[in-house]
Amino acid sequence: MKDNAVSPVVAFMLLLMIVVSFISVLNAYYIPSLKQQAEIEHLHNVEQSFLKISSDILQILTFRQNMTMNEPIQLGGGDVFFSPVKSSGYLEVNTSVQDNPLYTINIQVKNKDDHIIYSQYSEINQSKIIFRPIGNFWINQGYEWEDGIIYITKGNRKTSLIYSDTDEKIQQTRNNYYNMSLPRIKLSESQNNLTNIIIDIINIENPLQKRSYSGNGYGSFIVDLKKVKQYSAPLNISEKIIFDTSNSAVNYGVDSTINDTFYRSIPWTNAIWDHNSFTLTIPNNPILLMENKIPDLTINLWNLSFHF
Repeated sequence: MKDNAVSPVVAFMLLLMIVVSFISVLNAYYIPSLKQQAEIEHLHNVEQSFLKISSDILQILTFRQNMTMNEPIQLGGGDVFFSPVKSSGYLEVNTSVQDNPLYTINIQVKNKDDHIIYSQYSEINQSKIIFRPIGNFWINQGYEWEDGIIYITKGNRKTSLIYSDTDEKIQQTRNNYYNMSLPRIKLSESQNNLTNIIIDIINIENPLQKRSYSGNGYGSFIVDLKKVKQYSAPLNISEKIIFDTSNSAVNYGVDSTINDTFYRSIPWTNAIWDHNSFTLTIPNNPILLMENKIPDLTINLWNLSFHF
């Protein structure tokens, strides 16, 4: 046997061993680490989307105008150059059952004979926005938005993204969110004379079913606030504006007390307009008009909906 015939075979075997070792190291360490890093970036993007969604909801409740906000959410991630396979994600909007809303609000305008001139009903339902990863290349980390608070979830466990679980700011944040959803009264005056009483009430839509979306691309989460009804008339045709509310939010740890005179939840009882003495009496707060001018009453119903 000639030695010069063995040398190329040995060289080829050594080269093949180096290539196989390189590919093994690439598959065993480098590519998984790249996919984990890409997945971390993906979940960071999901987290930023949830923070923007929470801000959008609070902004919409603050301004109470016809508004639509659209926030993209990255559902899948973990794709890298050597391994383009992506994980997926699952999005869901879950609203509490219709027969158990957190608040029910019924506003009635009655004349002096207690005949109902106008009646408007709305509900404030507890809602959740849920993201769950599917086939994640890192840890099984999801996100939830609930009661104005964002949680990080891992399986059946969850913890607040911003506050510690024992932090009283969680309770304050929950209270602030639901308080911003409650009716508002705005009074307009001109030269010491009450000219307009504007009442804005929110109805958080219950879709009557869970709405979900899944895939590995982008999901589009939409927050809609639309004015669906408006009642407007001079208040001299009536004597009473009656706010009838029920509150089960305390069962969820929500404090419904609001101290602001014209922005309160319970009790909204018998705000009375006396067109003879030109006095508007809201509980513990009579307002006497300086001139004989009839104010206009406007009741706006706003429908808030979450969907994909």
